[in-house]
Amino acid sequence: MAVTKLLFAFLAISVIHYVCGDISSDWILFYRNIFSSYNKNIFPREEQSDNVTVKLTYYLNAINNFDEISGVLKTVGFLEVEWENELAAWAEKPRGMSAPIPDTMIPLTDLWHPPITLANSVTSLAELGSNKDLVWAKFSGTHIWRPAVILSSSCSTNPLYFPFDTQKCNLTFRAWDHISSEILLTAPDSKVNLDFYAPSEQWELMDSEVLIWERDRNSYVTFTLIIRRIPLWFIINMAAPIGLLGLLTTFVFLLPIEEGRVGYALGSFLTFSVYLSYIIDSLPKASDPMSYLTIYIVIQVIMSGSVSCISVFTVRLYLKDEYARVPTCLALFIGFICCRFCAKDEFDDIYKPEEPVVKEIGNTTEIDSENEPPQREHMKPESLSSSVKFGVPNIKWKPIDADRDDEEDADKLGPITIPRVGWKMVEIDAKD
Repeated sequence: MAVTKLLFAFLAISVIHYVCGDISSDWILFYRNIFSSYNKNIFPREEQSDNVTVKLTYYLNAINNFDEISGVLKTVGFLEVEWENELAAWAEKPRGMSAPIPDTMIPLTDLWHPPITLANSVTSLAELGSNKDLVWAKFSGTHIWRPAVILSSSCSTNPLYFPFDTQKCNLTFRAWDHISSEILLTAPDSKVNLDFYAPSEQWELMDSEVLIWERDRNSYVTFTLIIRRIPLWFIINMAAPIGLLGLLTTFVFLLPIEEGRVGYALGSFLTFSVYLSYIIDSLPKASDPMSYLTIYIVIQVIMSGSVSCISVFTVRLYLKDEYARVPTCLALFIGFICCRFCAKDEFDDIYKPEEPVVKEIGNTTEIDSENEPPQREHMKPESLSSSVKFGVPNIKWKPIDADRDDEEDADKLGPITIPRVGWKMVEIDAKD
């Protein structure tokens, strides 16, 4: 009995600053009358089959960090958990008290409390709160518990518009080991409380939502944070240099070959590759969706690689022996291009048939033979010289004025231009 009295005295002294009583004897009497027969393991209802409605309010203090690669959001704040405890109610002025006691602070370990957990936590599913927490108990039986929490919740990342992306992250709470018929979670507010919020340097809080839902007879409350990245740092250090490099790559062919055209092109290619690896390290390894910025850099890498290849090819042609013969495959390709595009248009323009002039003589019509277009004689492809079968003189690596034989052969044809030939008519003279 003496131990019990000492315990009640200790509890009274520990909460004396949180209540409205005047003398310590009132608190000893208060705890003896109210909590001497109280058992924290009993469900806080007179009718044990009734459920307990628990109200949750989340106060966000700060967004500590958001890791896009691992998809983890770290926030700092506290929960306000409110419920009604019918077994821990008393009159505002208990009998024998010198002053009313409307409310008091009681250690969490001495009262029943709902086991609230973060359902989408990435660290632990343990109950929130600490044994050192206090519960604000009112005489009507209303209990309010405010556990401070540093939460690490999973958040799926959508990097489609990186670095101008907006993310939606959820904080989902549930009552562990209790179904909705025992503990029903609800939220009195439709948004997260921002009374103590401190803005982040990387993320801007755009809006918040609260969703109350059930699944498999379990009650859940989800607080959704809609955050937008502050893109200034990425614009200055990433987007602007990439755009400038893409613009400078187009000027590679304005450089003289002797001034390091290939080195310039390869430098641009390597720079884009470095930026691509940097962005890949900053984004999650996800294929759907993929960031537009990543796709843009991949395209720039391909274009820069193509420019490098073309630059190497042009330098090789520039340094090639001018008397070397053009490769057969290249000559065939150039001839095919000229036959398909150049010769066809020239042939149609020169030999466009004219409509005959028709004269009316009485009731009859006659064709004016003087204005009738002359009949053009077609030359067989076999009779053409090998230098004009493809529509252009045969190309060789030699000075322009070194040999005029091909042009003379072309002049002998007179007004006859290149006929439409197929690949079956092409013959390659080995002596040319």
